[in-house]
Amino acid sequence: MYNPFMFVLGILALVFAVPLMAIWTEHRRKVLEMQLRLRAERGSDAAPKEQVRELAKQLADLRSTATEYDLSFDSALQRLESRMDLLDERLRRIEESRPAAASDSSNEVRIGVR
Repeated sequence: MYNPFMFVLGILALVFAVPLMAIWTEHRRKVLEMQLRLRAERGSDAAPKEQVRELAKQLADLRSTATEYDLSFDSALQRLESRMDLLDERLRRIEESRPAAASDSSNEVRIGVR
């Protein structure tokens, strides 16, 4: 029943199987770590792309808002200019319609004269 050849073969199998098993499990662990790192990098790449899209959308909104305010400000300036032109025209007409008030010295104020 006892076969010394099988006993030695069994011991040799255990001696070589333990390091081979350790090498295989270390290799498997490294492969899984690389796969997890790759998944994490792919997931982290999606976040910056989404942030860039969001920033581009906010920038477009800001541009449209700035354009709207610029147009509104421009139209307000045009209204003010037209009102000033109307006031200048009224003043010119009033000054033309007055009789020669410049020759009347009663409206003049003299300082230091007795």
